[in-house]
Amino acid sequence: MGDWEEEWDESAPVVVAPPTYRTQTYYQNRDGRSSNRGRGSRGQHSSSNTDWRARGDDSRGYRQNNRQDNNKKIHIPSSKVGRVIGKGGSKIRDLEYECEAKIKIGDSSGNDTDITLFGTDAAISKVEKMINDLTIDRECRPPKNNSYNGANSSTNEFLTVNSDGVEVLDWAKLNAYHDQQQQDRWAKLPPIVKDFYKEDPEVAAMPPEEVKRWRLANNDIQVRRTFDNKADLKDIPNPVLTFEQAFKHYPEILDEIYKQNFTHPSPIQSQAWPILLRGEDMIGIAQTGTGKTLAFLLPALIHIDGQPTPREEREGPTVLILAPTRELALQIDKEVSKYQYRGIKSVCIYGGGDRREQINVVTKGVDIVIATPGRLNDLVMARHLNAINFSYIVLDEADRMLDMGFEPQIRKSLFDVRPDRQCVMTSATWPAGVRRLAETYMKDPIQVNVGSLDLAAVHTVTQKIMFLEEDDKVEYLLEFIESMDPNDKVIIFCGKKATASHISSDLVCKGIMCQSLHGDRDQSDREAALEDMVEGTVNILVATDVASRGIDIKDLTHVINLDFPRHIEEYVHRIGRTGRAGKTGIALSFMTRSDWAHAKELISILEEANQEVPEELRLMAERFDAMKARRERDGGRGGRGGRGGGFRLGRRDRW
Repeated sequence: MGDWEEEWDESAPVVVAPPTYRTQTYYQNRDGRSSNRGRGSRGQHSSSNTDWRARGDDSRGYRQNNRQDNNKKIHIPSSKVGRVIGKGGSKIRDLEYECEAKIKIGDSSGNDTDITLFGTDAAISKVEKMINDLTIDRECRPPKNNSYNGANSSTNEFLTVNSDGVEVLDWAKLNAYHDQQQQDRWAKLPPIVKDFYKEDPEVAAMPPEEVKRWRLANNDIQVRRTFDNKADLKDIPNPVLTFEQAFKHYPEILDEIYKQNFTHPSPIQSQAWPILLRGEDMIGIAQTGTGKTLAFLLPALIHIDGQPTPREEREGPTVLILAPTRELALQIDKEVSKYQYRGIKSVCIYGGGDRREQINVVTKGVDIVIATPGRLNDLVMARHLNAINFSYIVLDEADRMLDMGFEPQIRKSLFDVRPDRQCVMTSATWPAGVRRLAETYMKDPIQVNVGSLDLAAVHTVTQKIMFLEEDDKVEYLLEFIESMDPNDKVIIFCGKKATASHISSDLVCKGIMCQSLHGDRDQSDREAALEDMVEGTVNILVATDVASRGIDIKDLTHVINLDFPRHIEEYVHRIGRTGRAGKTGIALSFMTRSDWAHAKELISILEEANQEVPEELRLMAERFDAMKARRERDGGRGGRGGRGGGFRLGRRDRW
């Protein structure tokens, strides 16, 4: 099956030939079997039994009441069933919601597929027509009667004859036509205002030497233009040292800050607020827990309220905040809800949440959309959201989104975004992929680095290493749990979802209260697990790397790496869950023979944070380097890399 979402403007497709239907209609009164109304039937496409519609009650928009409904059976070519289903069942959900009907897909293994429609006569008629439209074949040709470069153009203008005498599309002209159409759409958009900064006289009067000393004293902040420092660009603004210097012209914002009992801005906030309030694009590179969310959120609120077009007259939301995981998206949404500013509304859309409810909220009107890339792409492709309306865009934890493979969804969702938008990007690291995104979506961005660009762990965490055999991990984990103080809180990180599920179940069977957080759990269970940890109902969370970034659990005292992460970057983010907001924490990592490839990188992390480096770790790194050299010398043969080259591990109780 191909991509069934339309890539052209609705006026563009040219109808080639309608499908031929064998419509056999069976009208009968239904007996009101309620068991089939709330939960969708499973459809089979080809030979697959994929349950693309496994969702909760009433999530299809099919409303149960006392009416007597009918059904009607139609047939469509099996090759076109995908157009009705849509990606992940998104299209069929929209059809059922819009028509208040129910659609049941039959067996698709033959040339034709039976589709049974349930509902009132009007609903059946409406949904049948929409399915009809979906299954009409279309050619990817521009419209015959649209203007091109100011003149009436026909399809022939985009056709040319190649060297073989075959008529083909002239892609250069077609691309030019598309670019012109997009420029025309952007030209019709209302203007946006981005500069809301009124520099405080004390900030403006700061001498360069004082600014330099302040940045050095605050985690050695480095500020520069990411790309070319053009002559016509403004100078980089000085940092603000107090909330009043940043927001004294916005007293309602100051009141909201005072309610949170903050005493002074964090380093990233002090430097980011002048940049963002001035309307500049910004890349903030800092470790998690440094206040990045508030750094981009408060300027976003001012941006929303300050646009010349009244909020009720805008065609869509103004601010988009993209986050890599559901948990981080929900946490940002929780943070947004703390700041009540002039009735600004937000919605959090993410996979696993109630899609119908999310669409309802977006349709009714919101100002801020907080989204994960997959669900955003889903709603944009289904045309419930239009990215062209966003004028302030945040890509939060951009490096994590790229690590998780979300770049295609991001690019597809933001294809139509207006060129004069303001864009903010946050990241803990600065890899090539993040730089590539910045080059695409940002204009003359200012880069703010809090601390070194080299990978480093927070210095408020004591890092301890224990060397074990694989089979001894659970035994030592139980010993640690038995030695915990009543006020201790711990996250136990596992490498696989199955391991996390097994460990949490084993602990519960032993009478140890805990929660688990991983991708195989339902969204409601994941939210409940976090809530239990935050509230202190349980003090132990067994998790995979979905909890390694952006999750803020107060008073977390310990992080245990039951399985050492596959990438050293994840090690840094995992242990960064503790030792936050000026408090201290302990990170305990179990290392086995199979982890020796990380030894050298881990030594650098420990040394940078002034931590003890065990002699076993240095020996492990030396043996791994020797093994690599031997393999290169032997042309890639020999060595027992998976077993640590015969390296013998001793047990060291180090917590």
